[in-house]
Amino acid sequence: MKNSIIQLFVVAFILIVLGVLATPWWVVAIVAAIASGMSSYFLQAADTPEQAVVQQEDNRMTRTGELISNSASRIAIGGATVSHFLDKLSAMFKQQVASVQEIASRIERIESGNRELIDYAGQAEQTIQVSDEKTQKSRALLAQLLSQQVTLSQQINDSKEMLMSLRTSAESIGSITTTINQLADQTNMLALNAAIEAARAGDQGRGFAVVADEVRDLAKKTTDATQGIDNVLNEINKNSQNSVKAIERVAAAGEEMSHIINESSSLVEAASEASTLAANTMSMMKDTVNEYGEANQGISVNALQLRENTIHLESELSDVSEKVLSLSHQTEDIFRQLQIFELHNRNAQVQRIAKDAAKKIGELFEQAIAAGKISERDLFDFNYKPVPNTKPQKYTSRFDAFTDQQLPAIQEPILSNNDFIIYAGAVDINGYFPTHNKKFSHPMTGNYEVDLAKSRTKRIFNDYTGSRCGKSTETFLLQTYKRDTGEVMHDLSAPIYVNNRHWGGFRIGYQASA
Repeated sequence: MKNSIIQLFVVAFILIVLGVLATPWWVVAIVAAIASGMSSYFLQAADTPEQAVVQQEDNRMTRTGELISNSASRIAIGGATVSHFLDKLSAMFKQQVASVQEIASRIERIESGNRELIDYAGQAEQTIQVSDEKTQKSRALLAQLLSQQVTLSQQINDSKEMLMSLRTSAESIGSITTTINQLADQTNMLALNAAIEAARAGDQGRGFAVVADEVRDLAKKTTDATQGIDNVLNEINKNSQNSVKAIERVAAAGEEMSHIINESSSLVEAASEASTLAANTMSMMKDTVNEYGEANQGISVNALQLRENTIHLESELSDVSEKVLSLSHQTEDIFRQLQIFELHNRNAQVQRIAKDAAKKIGELFEQAIAAGKISERDLFDFNYKPVPNTKPQKYTSRFDAFTDQQLPAIQEPILSNNDFIIYAGAVDINGYFPTHNKKFSHPMTGNYEVDLAKSRTKRIFNDYTGSRCGKSTETFLLQTYKRDTGEVMHDLSAPIYVNNRHWGGFRIGYQASA
């Protein structure tokens, strides 16, 4: 009873000290377990014979080692679970960051477009105002032109009437000249008759003949004058007719021009009304765009803040992932340090199996090289050739045909003798699995999901866990990870050496248990 109380006080004291120092919980658990075992040993040593003490020391140290191993295993399982969760969360955050960045980018483009729209709206409003001013001026000019056209039409009508009157007067003069011509003809006939009578009269009629000649000459001049007047009147009449026709054409063109001017005035009036309506609408649109821009600026600020917060959270998440990864590495170190104990738990059992298999494979490779079955150069040639039309991608190498023949004899018995082991096989330093277990070496079916699970041989496993298996040169490496199915797995590997050269590692996968 006394020893138990002392042991309790020792452990409590250590826990208090570690708590003050803000030591991680998993370190506290391990130190507490060691302190409990050691204090119990020393307290009982005083009442125990020396030989019994040695035996008890071995037993207690073994139990302490197993206790630490179990604690480390629980830490590793918890770390794997947290790491798996953080990986999923990180993927979600990356997707969210991408989405937020896309949203922010789209909002920035919207803002840019909104600013351009405001500028265009302002320019359009200004253009519409200028157009409206020009339309008003055009309407005034058309009104003035219409007024002038009306005046011109009236003047044309007046000119037409004057020409018609002139034509009528010319026709009247023509009738007068016709009468004069008739009189001149009669006078000429009388003068001719008088000349004939004067000739009959002889000398007595000689004076009368002179008068008759003068009358006849006057009649001829009268006829010539009236003929000239007729010619002039005919020309006046012809020109009057042409002028009337021209004036009529001008009048018709004037009427058409008036019609066009009226239609143009109507169109300009409609354009003016449309321009005014467009100006009012553009002004309203500009106000709406400005209001939208102000609201959008608030959204943009929020989106930028959301993006910064998301990026910050992603960074924080990355830091947490690094810490969890560091915890995983520390538990791996703990498992290696526990080699000093003769433990009998599952991890120790798998460790011995992996080391033994790695040693056998190394010796097998060395003997094969010595016997000329494969060259060391071929065995260490890590230039892989992709196998065509394989998905997931498979590769061949200069040594996989040899491993297909030799490794199953070492790998398959491990599975048949240990039903808790899921896979066991050799990988090179790049994670290339030249010869997988038979249950994972089915022919490809073309179904990606089926082939991903059942046709895993000759693939390169370069994920974080797989890549470390072949590269690790520690006596063994115990990694813990969580599958997408939810199972927590241990992956224990031991390095394979061939003629003192590191070739890869032997991997064993089994379900983790606390």
